[in-house]
Amino acid sequence: MIKLERKKDEKWIFQKNVSSRNIIKAFLEVVNQIRDTDNKHEIRKQLREINIYKGRSDEGSLNTMGVRMSQMCFYMFGYKSSSNIFMPAPTTLNMMKNGNDIEKNMLINLFSIQFPHPYSRTSSNFSIYAGRLITKLLTEKRINFRLYIDEFIWFLPFIKKIDDELYENLVESIIEYRSLSYDEKSILFYSVENCNDVFSNCMHECKYYFMKIFEEFGVFNMIIDRTHNDGNLFSFKHGNTNTYRRDNVQGKYSGYIELNPSLLSNAVCLLKKFSPFDKPVSLDDPEVFSNQEWITDLYEIEQLQYLEIVMPEIAEKRKIIESINNMQFCSKYGSVDGKDFENSLKPVFELFREVLHVGIISGAGDTDLLCMLQDDDSNIYKINVDGKSRTSSSNMNVKRILRHIEKHDSKYCIVVAPRFNRGTILDIKNEPIVAVTSETLAKYCSKECMSSTDYMADYIGLSKIIEKHYGEDISPKLEKYIDDKYGISL
Repeated sequence: MIKLERKKDEKWIFQKNVSSRNIIKAFLEVVNQIRDTDNKHEIRKQLREINIYKGRSDEGSLNTMGVRMSQMCFYMFGYKSSSNIFMPAPTTLNMMKNGNDIEKNMLINLFSIQFPHPYSRTSSNFSIYAGRLITKLLTEKRINFRLYIDEFIWFLPFIKKIDDELYENLVESIIEYRSLSYDEKSILFYSVENCNDVFSNCMHECKYYFMKIFEEFGVFNMIIDRTHNDGNLFSFKHGNTNTYRRDNVQGKYSGYIELNPSLLSNAVCLLKKFSPFDKPVSLDDPEVFSNQEWITDLYEIEQLQYLEIVMPEIAEKRKIIESINNMQFCSKYGSVDGKDFENSLKPVFELFREVLHVGIISGAGDTDLLCMLQDDDSNIYKINVDGKSRTSSSNMNVKRILRHIEKHDSKYCIVVAPRFNRGTILDIKNEPIVAVTSETLAKYCSKECMSSTDYMADYIGLSKIIEKHYGEDISPKLEKYIDDKYGISL
Protein backbone atom coordinates (compact mmCIF):
# COMPACT_ATOMS: atom_id res chain seq x y z
CA MET A 1 0.00 0.00 0.00
CA ILE A 2 1.20 3.52 -0.80
CA LYS A 3 3.26 5.04 2.02
CA LEU A 4 2.11 8.49 3.13
CA GLU A 5 3.03 10.78 6.01
CA ARG A 6 -0.22 11.47 7.89
CA LYS A 7 -0.07 14.56 10.11
CA LYS A 8 -2.51 17.36 10.86
CA ASP A 9 -0.10 20.05 9.69
CA GLU A 10 1.05 18.07 6.64
CA LYS A 11 -2.11 17.66 4.58
CA TRP A 12 -4.38 19.46 2.14
CA ILE A 13 -6.29 22.22 3.93
CA PHE A 14 -9.78 23.02 2.64
CA GLN A 15 -11.35 26.22 3.94
CA LYS A 16 -14.33 25.57 6.19
CA ASN A 17 -16.29 28.76 6.80
CA VAL A 18 -19.31 28.28 4.52
CA SER A 19 -20.74 24.91 3.49
CA SER A 20 -24.10 25.82 1.96
CA ARG A 21 -24.63 26.33 -1.76
CA ASN A 22 -27.48 28.73 -0.97
CA ILE A 23 -25.20 30.94 1.14
CA ILE A 24 -22.47 30.96 -1.51
CA LYS A 25 -24.90 31.52 -4.39
CA ALA A 26 -26.77 34.32 -2.61
CA PHE A 27 -23.47 35.88 -1.57
CA LEU A 28 -22.20 35.89 -5.15
CA GLU A 29 -25.47 37.29 -6.49
CA VAL A 30 -25.34 40.19 -4.04
CA VAL A 31 -21.65 40.74 -4.77
CA ASN A 32 -22.41 40.73 -8.49
CA GLN A 33 -25.00 43.49 -8.04
CA ILE A 34 -22.76 45.82 -6.01
CA ARG A 35 -19.65 47.10 -7.73
CA ASP A 36 -18.79 50.30 -5.84
CA THR A 37 -15.57 50.24 -3.88
CA ASP A 38 -17.25 51.24 -0.61
CA ASN A 39 -20.11 48.80 -0.33
CA LYS A 40 -19.12 46.12 2.14
CA HIS A 41 -21.76 47.47 4.53
CA GLU A 42 -24.37 47.27 1.78
CA ILE A 43 -23.39 43.67 0.97
CA ARG A 44 -23.79 42.73 4.62
CA LYS A 45 -27.13 44.56 4.81
CA GLN A 46 -28.55 42.74 1.80
CA LEU A 47 -27.32 39.35 3.02
CA ARG A 48 -28.97 39.96 6.39
CA GLU A 49 -32.24 40.88 4.65
CA ILE A 50 -32.36 37.47 2.94
CA ASN A 51 -31.24 35.66 6.13
CA ILE A 52 -27.95 34.50 4.61
CA TYR A 53 -25.62 36.36 6.97
CA LYS A 54 -26.27 36.48 10.73
CA GLY A 55 -23.73 38.42 12.74
CA ARG A 56 -23.29 38.25 16.50
CA SER A 57 -24.60 41.81 16.78
CA ASP A 58 -27.28 43.84 15.05
CA GLU A 59 -24.62 45.41 12.91
CA GLY A 60 -22.83 42.15 12.12
CA SER A 61 -19.12 41.80 11.53
CA LEU A 62 -17.14 43.09 8.58
CA ASN A 63 -14.43 40.58 9.52
CA THR A 64 -16.96 37.83 8.79
CA MET A 65 -17.44 39.32 5.34
CA GLY A 66 -13.70 39.10 4.80
CA VAL A 67 -13.74 35.44 5.89
CA ARG A 68 -16.58 34.71 3.47
CA MET A 69 -14.63 36.43 0.68
CA SER A 70 -11.60 34.32 1.52
CA GLN A 71 -13.62 31.12 1.17
CA MET A 72 -14.95 32.32 -2.18
CA CYS A 73 -11.32 32.70 -3.22
CA PHE A 74 -10.35 29.22 -2.04
CA TYR A 75 -13.14 27.58 -4.03
CA MET A 76 -12.03 29.52 -7.13
CA PHE A 77 -15.01 31.90 -7.38
CA GLY A 78 -12.62 34.83 -7.52
CA TYR A 79 -9.47 36.33 -6.07
CA LYS A 80 -8.15 39.40 -4.32
CA SER A 81 -6.45 41.92 -6.56
CA SER A 82 -3.30 43.79 -5.60
CA SER A 83 -5.51 46.55 -4.12
CA ASN A 84 -7.44 44.00 -1.99
CA ILE A 85 -10.50 43.96 -4.25
CA PHE A 86 -12.50 40.75 -4.72
CA MET A 87 -12.40 40.00 -8.45
CA PRO A 88 -14.91 37.42 -9.79
CA ALA A 89 -13.27 34.65 -11.83
CA PRO A 90 -14.43 33.81 -15.40
CA THR A 91 -16.52 30.89 -14.15
CA THR A 92 -18.31 33.14 -11.65
CA LEU A 93 -19.11 35.68 -14.35
CA ASN A 94 -20.47 32.79 -16.41
CA MET A 95 -22.65 31.53 -13.56
CA MET A 96 -24.07 34.97 -12.91
CA LYS A 97 -24.78 35.41 -16.62
CA ASN A 98 -26.13 31.96 -17.45
CA GLY A 99 -27.54 29.88 -14.61
CA ASN A 100 -27.85 26.83 -16.86
CA ASP A 101 -24.07 26.40 -16.87
CA ILE A 102 -23.59 26.22 -13.09
CA GLU A 103 -22.52 22.55 -12.96
CA LYS A 104 -19.99 22.94 -15.79
CA ASN A 105 -18.51 26.07 -14.27
CA MET A 106 -18.28 24.44 -10.86
CA LEU A 107 -16.52 21.43 -12.42
CA ILE A 108 -13.89 23.91 -13.60
CA ASN A 109 -13.65 25.38 -10.10
CA LEU A 110 -13.00 21.87 -8.77
CA PHE A 111 -10.49 21.14 -11.52
CA SER A 112 -8.67 24.41 -10.72
CA ILE A 113 -7.90 23.66 -7.07
CA GLN A 114 -4.22 23.06 -6.51
CA PHE A 115 -1.60 23.13 -3.78
CA PRO A 116 0.20 25.44 -3.36
CA HIS A 117 -2.92 27.60 -3.21
CA PRO A 118 -2.87 31.35 -2.51
CA TYR A 119 -5.82 31.02 -0.10
CA SER A 120 -4.87 27.88 1.80
CA ARG A 121 -2.40 27.34 4.62
CA THR A 122 -1.38 23.97 3.18
CA SER A 123 2.31 23.22 3.71
CA SER A 124 4.70 24.36 0.99
CA ASN A 125 5.83 20.73 0.71
CA PHE A 126 2.75 20.01 -1.42
CA SER A 127 2.88 20.49 -5.18
CA ILE A 128 -0.18 18.88 -6.72
CA TYR A 129 -3.23 19.60 -8.86
CA ALA A 130 -5.59 18.27 -6.19
CA GLY A 131 -8.76 19.01 -8.16
CA ARG A 132 -7.42 17.29 -11.26
CA LEU A 133 -6.42 14.22 -9.23
CA ILE A 134 -9.87 13.95 -7.63
CA THR A 135 -11.48 14.34 -11.06
CA LYS A 136 -9.26 11.61 -12.52
CA LEU A 137 -10.05 9.20 -9.70
CA LEU A 138 -13.77 9.80 -10.20
CA THR A 139 -13.35 8.83 -13.87
CA GLU A 140 -11.32 5.71 -12.96
CA LYS A 141 -13.11 2.51 -14.00
CA ARG A 142 -10.91 0.31 -11.80
CA ILE A 143 -12.39 1.87 -8.66
CA ASN A 144 -15.93 2.02 -10.09
CA PHE A 145 -15.86 5.80 -10.67
CA ARG A 146 -16.27 6.50 -6.96
CA LEU A 147 -14.45 7.46 -3.78
CA TYR A 148 -15.74 6.34 -0.40
CA ILE A 149 -15.53 8.96 2.32
CA ASP A 150 -13.27 6.93 4.59
CA GLU A 151 -10.80 6.11 1.80
CA PHE A 152 -10.86 9.76 0.66
CA ILE A 153 -9.65 10.94 4.08
CA TRP A 154 -7.26 8.01 4.46
CA PHE A 155 -5.39 8.68 1.22
CA LEU A 156 -5.98 11.94 -0.59
CA PRO A 157 -5.20 14.79 1.85
CA PHE A 158 -1.70 13.42 2.43
CA ILE A 159 -0.55 13.11 -1.20
CA LYS A 160 2.14 15.73 -1.76
CA LYS A 161 3.00 15.00 -5.39
CA ILE A 162 1.68 12.71 -8.10
CA ASP A 163 3.02 11.15 -11.28
CA ASP A 164 2.07 8.12 -13.40
CA GLU A 165 3.84 5.64 -11.14
CA LEU A 166 2.46 7.10 -7.89
CA TYR A 167 -1.02 7.26 -9.42
CA GLU A 168 -0.94 3.56 -10.27
CA ASN A 169 0.26 2.85 -6.74
CA LEU A 170 -2.60 4.96 -5.37
CA VAL A 171 -5.27 3.17 -7.43
CA GLU A 172 -3.88 -0.23 -6.43
CA SER A 173 -3.81 0.90 -2.79
CA ILE A 174 -7.46 2.02 -2.94
CA ILE A 175 -8.40 -1.38 -4.36
CA GLU A 176 -6.40 -3.11 -1.63
CA TYR A 177 -7.95 -0.88 1.06
CA ARG A 178 -11.45 -1.80 -0.16
CA SER A 179 -10.66 -5.48 0.36
CA LEU A 180 -10.05 -4.89 4.08
CA SER A 181 -12.65 -5.42 6.78
CA TYR A 182 -13.88 -2.56 8.92
CA ASP A 183 -11.71 -3.77 11.82
CA GLU A 184 -8.63 -3.95 9.61
CA LYS A 185 -9.26 -0.41 8.38
CA SER A 186 -9.72 0.75 11.97
CA ILE A 187 -6.30 -0.65 12.84
CA LEU A 188 -4.83 1.47 10.02
CA PHE A 189 -6.52 4.66 11.22
CA TYR A 190 -5.63 4.17 14.87
CA SER A 191 -2.03 3.35 14.02
CA VAL A 192 -1.57 7.02 13.11
CA GLU A 193 -0.27 9.20 15.95
CA ASN A 194 -2.97 11.56 17.25
CA CYS A 195 -5.43 9.83 14.91
CA ASN A 196 -8.54 11.51 16.34
CA ASP A 197 -7.06 14.96 15.85
CA VAL A 198 -5.75 14.16 12.36
CA PHE A 199 -8.82 12.45 10.93
CA SER A 200 -11.54 14.47 12.66
CA ASN A 201 -9.96 17.51 11.04
CA CYS A 202 -9.77 15.76 7.65
CA MET A 203 -13.37 14.55 7.93
CA HIS A 204 -14.61 17.98 8.94
CA GLU A 205 -12.96 19.78 6.02
CA CYS A 206 -13.49 17.11 3.37
CA LYS A 207 -17.00 15.82 4.06
CA TYR A 208 -18.75 18.73 5.76
CA TYR A 209 -17.37 21.44 3.47
CA PHE A 210 -15.51 20.36 0.33
CA MET A 211 -17.82 17.47 -0.64
CA LYS A 212 -20.98 19.24 0.47
CA ILE A 213 -20.25 22.37 -1.54
CA PHE A 214 -19.56 20.49 -4.76
CA GLU A 215 -22.54 18.21 -4.17
CA GLU A 216 -24.90 21.15 -3.70
CA PHE A 217 -23.57 22.77 -6.88
CA GLY A 218 -24.25 19.57 -8.83
CA VAL A 219 -20.68 18.37 -9.41
CA PHE A 220 -20.77 15.43 -6.99
CA ASN A 221 -23.46 12.95 -6.09
CA MET A 222 -23.20 11.62 -2.54
CA ILE A 223 -24.51 8.05 -2.55
CA ILE A 224 -25.50 5.94 0.48
CA ASP A 225 -24.01 2.44 0.59
CA ARG A 226 -25.62 0.51 3.44
CA THR A 227 -23.24 -2.43 2.94
CA HIS A 228 -20.06 -0.38 3.13
CA ASN A 229 -17.87 -1.45 6.05
CA ASP A 230 -20.68 -3.83 7.06
CA GLY A 231 -22.79 -0.84 8.05
CA ASN A 232 -20.20 0.55 10.47
CA LEU A 233 -19.15 4.21 10.63
CA PHE A 234 -15.78 5.74 11.41
CA SER A 235 -16.03 8.33 14.19
CA PHE A 236 -13.25 10.65 15.33
CA LYS A 237 -13.41 12.99 18.31
CA HIS A 238 -12.85 16.62 17.32
CA GLY A 239 -10.47 18.35 19.71
CA ASN A 240 -11.35 18.89 23.36
CA THR A 241 -15.08 18.76 22.67
CA ASN A 242 -17.81 16.14 22.68
CA THR A 243 -18.18 16.54 18.92
CA TYR A 244 -17.43 13.55 16.70
CA ARG A 245 -16.85 13.66 12.93
CA ARG A 246 -18.34 10.66 11.15
CA ASP A 247 -18.23 9.37 7.59
CA ASN A 248 -22.00 9.03 7.29
CA VAL A 249 -23.74 10.27 4.15
CA GLN A 250 -27.15 10.18 5.75
CA GLY A 251 -28.27 8.89 9.12
CA LYS A 252 -26.23 5.90 10.23
CA TYR A 253 -24.90 4.83 6.83
CA SER A 254 -21.73 5.77 5.00
CA GLY A 255 -21.22 5.98 1.26
CA TYR A 256 -19.26 7.59 -1.53
CA ILE A 257 -19.01 10.50 -3.95
CA GLU A 258 -19.25 10.21 -7.71
CA LEU A 259 -19.24 12.74 -10.51
CA ASN A 260 -22.57 13.95 -11.81
CA PRO A 261 -23.01 11.65 -14.86
CA SER A 262 -23.82 14.67 -17.04
CA LEU A 263 -20.29 16.00 -16.34
CA LEU A 264 -18.37 12.79 -16.98
CA SER A 265 -17.60 13.49 -20.64
CA ASN A 266 -16.52 17.05 -19.76
CA ALA A 267 -14.20 15.69 -17.06
CA VAL A 268 -12.65 13.20 -19.49
CA CYS A 269 -12.06 15.96 -22.06
CA LEU A 270 -10.38 18.16 -19.44
CA LEU A 271 -8.11 15.32 -18.36
CA LYS A 272 -7.08 14.56 -21.95
CA LYS A 273 -5.78 18.11 -22.30
CA PHE A 274 -4.62 18.84 -18.74
CA SER A 275 -2.88 16.09 -16.79
CA PRO A 276 -3.03 15.76 -12.99
CA PHE A 277 0.64 14.79 -13.23
CA ASP A 278 1.70 18.25 -14.40
CA LYS A 279 3.56 20.46 -11.96
CA PRO A 280 1.23 23.20 -10.66
CA VAL A 281 2.02 26.84 -11.30
CA SER A 282 3.71 28.36 -8.25
CA LEU A 283 5.76 31.34 -7.15
CA ASP A 284 8.85 29.19 -7.69
CA ASP A 285 8.33 29.13 -11.45
CA PRO A 286 10.87 31.29 -13.34
CA GLU A 287 8.10 32.76 -15.52
CA VAL A 288 6.13 33.98 -12.48
CA PHE A 289 7.53 37.24 -11.17
CA SER A 290 5.03 38.20 -8.45
CA ASN A 291 2.29 36.85 -6.20
CA GLN A 292 -0.32 38.79 -8.19
CA GLU A 293 0.90 37.35 -11.48
CA TRP A 294 0.65 33.86 -9.97
CA ILE A 295 -2.91 34.51 -8.85
CA THR A 296 -3.85 35.88 -12.26
CA ASP A 297 -2.42 32.75 -13.90
CA LEU A 298 -4.56 30.52 -11.65
CA TYR A 299 -7.82 32.43 -11.77
CA GLU A 300 -7.82 34.01 -15.22
CA ILE A 301 -5.53 32.18 -17.64
CA GLU A 302 -6.05 28.59 -16.46
CA GLN A 303 -9.81 28.97 -15.98
CA LEU A 304 -10.16 30.37 -19.50
CA GLN A 305 -8.21 27.38 -20.83
CA TYR A 306 -10.56 24.99 -19.04
CA LEU A 307 -13.65 26.88 -20.22
CA GLU A 308 -12.49 26.44 -23.78
CA ILE A 309 -12.64 22.66 -23.32
CA VAL A 310 -15.89 22.42 -21.36
CA MET A 311 -17.99 24.87 -23.37
CA PRO A 312 -17.00 24.41 -27.03
CA GLU A 313 -20.65 24.62 -28.08
CA ILE A 314 -20.72 28.34 -27.30
CA ALA A 315 -18.99 29.71 -30.39
CA GLU A 316 -18.67 33.30 -29.16
CA LYS A 317 -17.06 32.29 -25.90
CA ARG A 318 -14.77 29.81 -27.61
CA LYS A 319 -13.44 32.46 -29.99
CA ILE A 320 -12.87 34.90 -27.14
CA ILE A 321 -11.12 32.35 -24.95
CA GLU A 322 -8.93 31.04 -27.78
CA SER A 323 -7.88 34.57 -28.77
CA ILE A 324 -7.03 35.69 -25.24
CA ASN A 325 -5.22 32.47 -24.32
CA ASN A 326 -3.21 32.48 -27.53
CA MET A 327 -2.14 36.09 -27.06
CA GLN A 328 -1.08 35.38 -23.47
CA PHE A 329 0.88 32.31 -24.54
CA CYS A 330 2.60 33.98 -27.50
CA SER A 331 3.64 37.00 -25.42
CA LYS A 332 5.77 34.69 -23.26
CA TYR A 333 6.54 31.66 -25.41
CA GLY A 334 6.07 32.73 -29.02
CA SER A 335 8.69 32.71 -31.75
CA VAL A 336 11.95 34.54 -31.16
CA ASP A 337 11.25 37.02 -33.97
CA GLY A 338 7.99 38.04 -32.26
CA LYS A 339 5.80 37.26 -35.27
CA ASP A 340 3.59 34.82 -33.33
CA PHE A 341 2.85 37.49 -30.76
CA GLU A 342 2.18 40.17 -33.37
CA ASN A 343 -0.30 37.92 -35.17
CA SER A 344 -2.01 36.94 -31.92
CA LEU A 345 -2.83 40.56 -31.13
CA LYS A 346 -5.11 41.00 -34.17
CA PRO A 347 -8.04 38.82 -32.93
CA VAL A 348 -7.74 40.38 -29.46
CA PHE A 349 -8.17 43.92 -30.76
CA GLU A 350 -11.05 42.67 -32.89
CA LEU A 351 -12.87 41.93 -29.63
CA PHE A 352 -13.46 45.68 -29.10
CA ARG A 353 -16.87 46.75 -30.42
CA GLU A 354 -15.56 50.23 -31.40
CA VAL A 355 -12.88 48.74 -33.67
CA LEU A 356 -13.95 48.86 -37.32
CA HIS A 357 -10.91 47.16 -38.83
CA VAL A 358 -7.60 45.63 -37.71
CA GLY A 359 -4.86 45.15 -40.28
CA ILE A 360 -1.53 43.39 -39.83
CA ILE A 361 1.12 45.67 -41.34
CA SER A 362 4.37 44.44 -39.78
CA GLY A 363 7.53 44.23 -41.85
CA ALA A 364 10.66 46.32 -41.53
CA GLY A 365 10.00 49.99 -40.92
CA ASP A 366 6.33 49.75 -39.99
CA THR A 367 3.94 49.14 -37.12
CA ASP A 368 2.63 45.66 -36.31
CA LEU A 369 -1.10 46.45 -36.37
CA LEU A 370 -3.09 49.36 -37.69
CA CYS A 371 -6.55 49.71 -36.15
CA MET A 372 -9.42 51.88 -37.33
CA LEU A 373 -11.86 52.87 -34.57
CA GLN A 374 -14.99 54.93 -34.02
CA ASP A 375 -15.41 57.03 -30.88
CA ASP A 376 -18.68 57.79 -29.07
CA ASP A 377 -19.18 60.87 -31.27
CA SER A 378 -18.92 58.68 -34.41
CA ASN A 379 -15.53 60.14 -35.32
CA ILE A 380 -13.18 57.69 -37.04
CA TYR A 381 -9.51 57.56 -36.09
CA LYS A 382 -6.50 55.22 -36.29
CA ILE A 383 -4.11 53.79 -33.73
CA ASN A 384 -0.95 51.72 -34.01
CA VAL A 385 -0.31 48.58 -31.96
CA ASP A 386 3.16 47.13 -31.48
CA GLY A 387 3.75 43.76 -29.84
CA LYS A 388 6.99 43.18 -27.97
CA SER A 389 7.66 39.59 -26.98
CA ARG A 390 9.62 38.60 -23.88
CA THR A 391 12.89 38.75 -25.83
CA SER A 392 12.29 42.16 -27.44
CA SER A 393 10.40 44.19 -24.81
CA SER A 394 13.56 45.95 -23.66
CA ASN A 395 14.39 47.14 -27.19
CA MET A 396 11.72 49.76 -27.76
CA ASN A 397 12.85 52.17 -30.51
CA VAL A 398 10.81 55.27 -29.64
CA LYS A 399 11.88 57.28 -32.71
CA ARG A 400 10.79 54.44 -34.98
CA ILE A 401 7.42 54.21 -33.23
CA LEU A 402 6.90 57.96 -33.63
CA ARG A 403 7.68 57.69 -37.36
CA HIS A 404 5.08 54.94 -37.68
CA ILE A 405 2.47 57.11 -35.92
CA GLU A 406 3.21 59.96 -38.30
CA LYS A 407 3.24 57.67 -41.36
CA HIS A 408 -0.30 56.43 -40.73
CA ASP A 409 -1.62 59.67 -39.21
CA SER A 410 -2.50 57.66 -36.11
CA LYS A 411 -3.60 59.13 -32.81
CA TYR A 412 -1.16 57.10 -30.69
CA CYS A 413 0.58 53.74 -30.36
CA ILE A 414 -0.11 51.01 -27.81
CA VAL A 415 2.89 48.81 -27.04
CA VAL A 416 1.98 45.40 -25.58
CA ALA A 417 4.56 43.19 -23.87
CA PRO A 418 4.79 40.65 -21.03
CA ARG A 419 6.45 43.35 -18.91
CA PHE A 420 8.48 46.56 -19.20
CA ASN A 421 11.65 47.74 -17.51
CA ARG A 422 11.96 51.20 -16.01
CA GLY A 423 14.28 52.43 -18.75
CA THR A 424 11.77 51.59 -21.45
CA ILE A 425 9.03 53.57 -19.71
CA LEU A 426 11.31 56.58 -19.25
CA ASP A 427 12.03 56.51 -23.00
CA ILE A 428 8.36 57.05 -23.94
CA LYS A 429 7.70 59.86 -21.43
CA ASN A 430 5.57 62.70 -22.89
CA GLU A 431 5.14 60.87 -26.21
CA PRO A 432 1.82 59.65 -27.73
CA ILE A 433 2.78 56.11 -26.76
CA VAL A 434 1.48 53.93 -23.95
CA ALA A 435 2.64 50.57 -22.64
CA VAL A 436 0.39 47.82 -21.31
CA THR A 437 1.24 44.29 -20.22
CA SER A 438 -0.28 41.40 -22.14
CA GLU A 439 -1.59 40.02 -18.83
CA THR A 440 -3.54 43.20 -18.00
CA LEU A 441 -4.88 43.55 -21.54
CA ALA A 442 -6.04 39.93 -21.48
CA LYS A 443 -7.69 40.38 -18.10
CA TYR A 444 -9.53 43.48 -19.30
CA CYS A 445 -10.78 41.80 -22.47
CA SER A 446 -11.82 38.69 -20.57
CA LYS A 447 -13.85 40.60 -17.98
CA GLU A 448 -15.46 42.83 -20.60
CA CYS A 449 -16.39 40.09 -23.06
CA MET A 450 -17.56 37.52 -20.53
CA SER A 451 -19.81 40.10 -18.85
CA SER A 452 -21.42 41.70 -21.91
CA THR A 453 -24.47 40.43 -23.77
CA ASP A 454 -22.76 40.74 -27.16
CA TYR A 455 -19.46 39.14 -26.00
CA MET A 456 -17.58 42.30 -26.99
CA ALA A 457 -15.27 44.61 -25.04
CA ASP A 458 -15.61 48.36 -24.55
CA TYR A 459 -12.74 50.38 -25.97
CA ILE A 460 -13.98 53.80 -24.85
CA GLY A 461 -13.07 53.21 -21.20
CA LEU A 462 -9.61 52.02 -22.24
CA SER A 463 -9.12 54.99 -24.61
CA LYS A 464 -9.90 57.49 -21.84
CA ILE A 465 -7.15 56.00 -19.70
CA ILE A 466 -4.72 56.05 -22.63
CA GLU A 467 -5.36 59.69 -23.56
CA LYS A 468 -4.85 60.84 -19.97
CA HIS A 469 -1.59 58.95 -19.57
CA TYR A 470 0.49 59.31 -22.72
CA GLY A 471 4.09 58.26 -22.14
CA GLU A 472 3.27 55.83 -19.32
CA ASP A 473 2.81 52.18 -18.53
CA ILE A 474 -0.98 52.24 -18.13
CA SER A 475 -1.16 48.71 -16.67
CA PRO A 476 -1.66 49.90 -13.05
CA LYS A 477 -4.34 52.37 -14.17
CA LEU A 478 -6.14 49.73 -16.21
CA GLU A 479 -5.91 47.26 -13.31
CA LYS A 480 -7.56 49.84 -11.03
CA TYR A 481 -10.25 50.45 -13.65
CA ILE A 482 -10.95 46.69 -13.78
CA ASP A 483 -11.04 46.56 -9.96
CA ASP A 484 -13.49 49.45 -9.77
CA LYS A 485 -15.75 48.10 -12.48
CA TYR A 486 -15.78 44.38 -11.68
CA GLY A 487 -14.42 44.02 -8.14
CA ILE A 488 -15.81 44.34 -4.64
CA SER A 489 -13.92 46.13 -1.89
CA LEU A 490 -12.93 43.91 1.02
